Amino acid sequence: MRYSALSGSLGAVAGLLGKLGADGDSNALQLLEDQCAASSLSESCDVLTSVVRLLCLALMLGVNGLMINLFVKGLHETDSLTATVTSSAVSCVLSAAGGYFFFQELLPTRWFVGAAVIVVGLAFLLHGDKAEDKTKED
Repeated sequence: MRYSALSGSLGAVAGLLGKLGADGDSNALQLLEDQCAASSLSESCDVLTSVVRLLCLALMLGVNGLMINLFVKGLHETDSLTATVTSSAVSCVLSAAGGYFFFQELLPTRWFVGAAVIVVGLAFLLHGDKAEDKTKED
């Protein structure tokens, strides 16, 4: 199950990198532009920002490749339902945290209720897997 959780984590990272590369309004890029404008590189700030955005998009593709590799390992580690739900739950929670910290995205209370239902469902699913494994061993 750890490969599925790592896969979900990398999925969240890839999503954040993709948003950083595609969305020019993030605080991280704004900070880069401000630092660049205050330095001696002020005439090449647009080029630097474009290079950083392209680098983020390239990293997103690499992280997605690694994520898929880990997800396939997670499928070999457990059944497909557990791997999928684990990866999705971890990705959902970490994407929300990343969106809040990097992009100041506010989430409605309804989202937190939905996330709690997903996590509780994951706990039930994993608890059922452990009980099933015990009966197979006996």
